[in-house]
Amino acid sequence: MTPHWRQTEWADGIGAFAARLRRGTTTARAATERSLARIAEHDGQMQAFVHVAADAALEQADRADALLADGTDLGPLMGVPVGIKDLFAVEGMPTRAGSRLDISHAIGAEGPFVARLRAAGAVILGKCRTIEFAAGAQNISHPTPWNPADPATHRSPGGSSNGSATAVAAGYCPLAIGSDTGGSVRAPAALCGLVGHKFTAGNISLDGIFPLCRTLDSIGTLTVHPSDAFLVYDTLFAPEGAARPEMPLSGCRLGIPHADMLGELAPDVAAAFDDVMERLRSAGAELTLLDWPTSDDLDAVAAVFANLVPAELANTLGAALVAGEADKIDPVAMHRLGPGRDMMHLDMQSLHDDLSRMAKRTQERMKGISALIYPTSPITAPRVEDVMTPTAAVEFNGRVLRITRMVNAYGLTACSVPLARPPGALPIGVDIAMPAGEDRRCLVFANAVSEARSA
Repeated sequence: MTPHWRQTEWADGIGAFAARLRRGTTTARAATERSLARIAEHDGQMQAFVHVAADAALEQADRADALLADGTDLGPLMGVPVGIKDLFAVEGMPTRAGSRLDISHAIGAEGPFVARLRAAGAVILGKCRTIEFAAGAQNISHPTPWNPADPATHRSPGGSSNGSATAVAAGYCPLAIGSDTGGSVRAPAALCGLVGHKFTAGNISLDGIFPLCRTLDSIGTLTVHPSDAFLVYDTLFAPEGAARPEMPLSGCRLGIPHADMLGELAPDVAAAFDDVMERLRSAGAELTLLDWPTSDDLDAVAAVFANLVPAELANTLGAALVAGEADKIDPVAMHRLGPGRDMMHLDMQSLHDDLSRMAKRTQERMKGISALIYPTSPITAPRVEDVMTPTAAVEFNGRVLRITRMVNAYGLTACSVPLARPPGALPIGVDIAMPAGEDRRCLVFANAVSEARSA
C-alpha cells in the first residue's frame, strides 16, 4: 500500500490539473471521485479525515463542471479537492477541534476564509484530524494519523495540522488547510515532505475558526509544490493583476539564526541543512550568521507560549467546562492547558506589549536581510510508539515546535519546503521567514530554494 501524491494526478501540481480541466481531458467530478476512492480505500489506516462529506463534495464538483461548460471560470482552484482542518467551521459538517468536549460555543458559523475557498470553486472533501485544540504536535488518547513518508512504520506526522498533512502526502488532495500558532502547519510539512505556508497573521478574519490563541493564530496551507502554495495564496489574496514579485537567489542575503535558537540538530538534519546552504551559496546567495535570537530572546518567546497561549485557550473554553469535563481531555492537551486555568486573569495587555516589542525589534534586525532560513524541525518523524506516553509526547511537542514558534511570536510569515533526500530517507524541511505582509515574495523565494536544493 503506497498512497502518496507521487502516484496521483497531483504530482505535476495544481496548475497542471487546472490546464487539463480546461482542455476537457479531466473533470472536477472525476478528480473528486478519485480522491474519495483513495480515502475510502486507505484512510482506515491513514486516519487523516474525521469527516468525509462525499455527497456534498460531488455536488460541488458537478457545479464546477457545469459552470466551466457554461463559460464561467472561477480561477485555478476550481474543481480542486481540498481537506480542511477540523478547527474550521464548514456549513453542514461537524466541528470538534479534535476534542470530546462540546466546543461549538467557541467557533460560530462558517467564516470568510472558507467562503473564499468556495467562491474560488474549490471542492471541500471534509474535515481533517487535528491535535486536540491544536495545542501541540502529539496526543495519546486520540488516533495519530500515519505519516505517508514511511509506508512500513507508523510515524508521527507532527501537528497540530496532522490530518491535513497526511491527506496531502497520501495523495487524497493537492491542498489542505491548517492553522499555525507556533509551527502547526510548517512542522507537519517538514516531517511529511510537503510545503507548509504560514500566512501573515491577521491577513483575513479568523471568524469561524476555533482559537487556540487568537493573538498568535494564523491560517496556513499544505501543498505538494511551492508553486502550488503560491498559486493558492495568489488566487485567494492577491489584488487582480498584481505582478509576480522578483526574488532571485543571486545577490540575496540570507540570515541564519544564532545557534541558541537552532539548538541541537539531529545529525541528518544538520547535514541536509549544511548541504542546501552550500547549494544556495553556489547559486549566489550571501549567507550571514546572525547574533540573534539569543538565549534571552528565546526565553522571552518561551514566556509568551508558556503564559499567553494556555491563558487564551482557557478563556476560550471557560473554567467551568475545563473543570467539569477534564477527564475527557487528552492528557497531553491537558498538560498544555493546565497552567492556563491559573492564568485566566493575567495582565494580557502586558503580554501583548511584549509581543509588539518583539515584532518591532525583529523588523529592525531584519533590515538588509532578504530572509531568515533555518531547519524547520530539529528532528525527523519519530515512531508513534516512541511518543505515546505523556512524558514522551510532551517532550516531542516541545522539541519539534521549538524553532518554528519564533516566527509567530515575531509576527513574520514563513514557508517550509522539503529538502532533497535519498530514496527511503525521512523528510527534512527548511523554513524561510520574511516580514509580515511579504507572503507572495516569501513563496516565490521558497520556490527558488526548492529548485536549488537539487541543482
